Amino acid sequence: MTEGSSGERRLPTGTVTFLRTDVEGSMGLARRLGSSWDAMNATHLGILRTAVEARGGTPIRTEGDAMFAVFPEAGAAVLAAIDGQRALSAQAWPEGTDLRVRMGLHSGEAHLAGDDYGGFDVNRAARIASVGHGGQIILSGPTHGLVSTSLPPPIGLRDLGRHALRDIPAPEHLFQVEVPGLRSDFPALRLATTTLGNLPARLTSFVGRSHDLTELSALIETHRLITLTGPGGIGKTSLAIELARDRADAMPDGAWFVPLDAVPEPAQVGAAIARTLGLFDGVERPAADALPGFLGERSLVLVIDNFEHLLDAAPEVARLIRASPESRFVITSRAPLRIGGEQEYPVRPLPTGGLTSPDLATLDASSRLFVDRARAVRPGWEPDAGGSVVADICRLLDGLPLGIELAAARISLLPATTIRDRLTARLPLPGAGPRDAPARQRTLEGTIAWSHDLLDPLDRAVLHALAVFEGGFDAEQAGYVVAGPGAKPGGADDVLDRLVTLAENSLIMRDPRPVPIPAGATTSGIRFGLLRTVQGFALDRLVEGGRDARTRRRHADAFAVLAEGAAPHLHAAGQGDWIDLLERDDANLRAALRWSIEAGEVLIAFRLFASLWRFWQLNGHLAEGKVWSDAIFAMPGADLPGPERLAALAAAGGIAYWRAERQESLELYHAQLALAEQLEDPGATADAWFNLSAADFIAGDQAGSRQCLTEARRRYVQLGDEVGANRADLGLANLIWEDEGLAVALSIMSRVYDRAIDLGDKPYEILASGSLAWFSFMAGDIAQAARWGVLTLVGNYRVRDLGSTTIGLPIAAVLALEAGRPEDAAVILGAFDGLCERYGVRPPLGLAEIIRQAGPLERARAVLDPDVMAAALERGRRMSLDDVMVIVEALAPPE
Repeated sequence: MTEGSSGERRLPTGTVTFLRTDVEGSMGLARRLGSSWDAMNATHLGILRTAVEARGGTPIRTEGDAMFAVFPEAGAAVLAAIDGQRALSAQAWPEGTDLRVRMGLHSGEAHLAGDDYGGFDVNRAARIASVGHGGQIILSGPTHGLVSTSLPPPIGLRDLGRHALRDIPAPEHLFQVEVPGLRSDFPALRLATTTLGNLPARLTSFVGRSHDLTELSALIETHRLITLTGPGGIGKTSLAIELARDRADAMPDGAWFVPLDAVPEPAQVGAAIARTLGLFDGVERPAADALPGFLGERSLVLVIDNFEHLLDAAPEVARLIRASPESRFVITSRAPLRIGGEQEYPVRPLPTGGLTSPDLATLDASSRLFVDRARAVRPGWEPDAGGSVVADICRLLDGLPLGIELAAARISLLPATTIRDRLTARLPLPGAGPRDAPARQRTLEGTIAWSHDLLDPLDRAVLHALAVFEGGFDAEQAGYVVAGPGAKPGGADDVLDRLVTLAENSLIMRDPRPVPIPAGATTSGIRFGLLRTVQGFALDRLVEGGRDARTRRRHADAFAVLAEGAAPHLHAAGQGDWIDLLERDDANLRAALRWSIEAGEVLIAFRLFASLWRFWQLNGHLAEGKVWSDAIFAMPGADLPGPERLAALAAAGGIAYWRAERQESLELYHAQLALAEQLEDPGATADAWFNLSAADFIAGDQAGSRQCLTEARRRYVQLGDEVGANRADLGLANLIWEDEGLAVALSIMSRVYDRAIDLGDKPYEILASGSLAWFSFMAGDIAQAARWGVLTLVGNYRVRDLGSTTIGLPIAAVLALEAGRPEDAAVILGAFDGLCERYGVRPPLGLAEIIRQAGPLERARAVLDPDVMAAALERGRRMSLDDVMVIVEALAPPE
């Protein structure tokens, strides 16, 4: 393998020589040798790889017993093939085993497709190899022309004449390499007669499915029935035909295509297959009855297309499969047949990653398909320099090949930006699709409607309701939104059966990724999602049916319940799991908030906001939280007193506090206290006093802060709230050290730390360790300060408190300076600056004052060369939190 300094392959370009090899009779060897075949095959591929690399070639890939390699020079490719045959001939294979490899070489223009080659010349090499015999090396005419006068004697070249090869438009002039000591007397070339069957000719290029085709080619070796499933427009038919085309030469009775889209009844499926195969109704029996006997004597591949509306005919397919053990059946359907021996293969959307560079060779499959089809209507058309518009179009179309092809066809009339903007606004693209396509495939909506109209009315109603979800949903959430909060699992209103039906019909997709569920979470862990194209179709039907407002209200209420269930766990042990839970539904939570504001649903908006503010703080999205806060408190009715407004005031105060907005946080916490007392809520009143102590502190009023903490502690004790009382003690310890000395503060803070551990109060255990770090630093115990400081930062990092981790980074910079590592300190400070901007946080007054007194930035500048300092700061600004924490964790001195 040719590699660059970074480990990436540097593939030759320009005129190259391709080598294709495979083992003659490999299937027979595999059946006879069983598990021993794998080791034997690996040995043979290793021999060939060595021969290729020794002559400067690059093995591109192996597929089963086949190898594909490329060489920048034709002579080296031929010599590598000779070396490989010699080494294979000399290899001591197991007794009674004769492993022979056929090889084909062709020289042509290289067309890179990422880390592989594509184009016609690659296929020519494969076709040339396929007509040879084991031990034979065959060259194309272009390769012969490059090496005929340069090969060392006594190597010779025998003219084999011109021959028609499958899928090669003109006869190919072929030559055999003859080497003394290697076999040279071979039978006539393995030239196939005209392939039997009726597969539709390919009129366009086959783009983006090479991986699927490789997997399916392996599956069809061992499975007699493969069902390609997936939503309409995803390319099942095209892939099935290409699989059959690839398999056709191995089937003596050819490859056949049976379209069922125009067949109205399951009872007519057998007749449609019989007619395709040339059987006619006789006097005594219909052609369909003759099918089992006819197929039983044959070996063919049969593609049966568009089965989803005829699933009751599945037993007929099972009967044919049993009757013809040498045949292979490939079904396309939006739902599986559910019969014995079926191997389902879900066809996924094409990747939609966009361009990785301006080089078109790096196009992902979706963009490559778009460009290819756009050039079919506008020759020479080029995407924008970065490919971002094309990538956006493909993402908006979910990577569905039909949608991409329909959109690309509009390039003849519309700019790509207009196509993107109309798709973004969920507007249809003007114009009709191909006139020779079925009516259901002339628009993407028509394709989805075909599947939609096959559903029963209840399944359709469920699909419409699911359109309000964004970014996926849990089965339990779906039940809440579809059937309301009173839905009971297993009852008549249980929607899980409906979800399974929709998934089987490829209208929703099961998310196979594991979903960790925190203890106490009310979620099933069974998640589904909708393609954007299906979602838009279903949403239109929901609005047309007049159920949009009711369904969206249920959706907002469902996610308010989710957020309220998570809120108590977001400032406690295990908060990371709950952050993950909310992150999975971040798009739904935003949609619920947005709808609540637009619909004037103040109470739902308050519930969501009050429950989510800590999530935004921990996850570094306080700037977004501030936007939501401003919008919600500006709503009509937001000033009416009630418990929901009380909780929202506390949340808004928290956002202002962590954004270091001193006056605003003070005002909001005073409003919280006033409303808590008005509502006579003792717990909320204690919390308001506690919050006010923090607001007073960042406003510079230490006396007021101490008074608020004392009052909060008194109330927590009255309520029996040990966690609240201990948290108040932490604040008091931080306030008294200047008056009563570090020793007293250290003693109290140590008790707070131990008590937080006993109470399972992880956030305040971490806060107490941070205070102990500062007290130790002020007392001159740098080693102890380092241990506590790193413990604090790592603790915040591990519970996913990104904001607190970020604002504590300057303390790590102080520790780096004390450890004699000023450049690391500068990197950490650069990361602090960049991450504060990224996450929308700044240290509150107390921490800011500590940082100011320690002066890490000035100390680093005093000892570092200005250029080194600037470079270190810039390096840090580009770092992620994960990157900088590697440096921080290394600062901890050994125990």
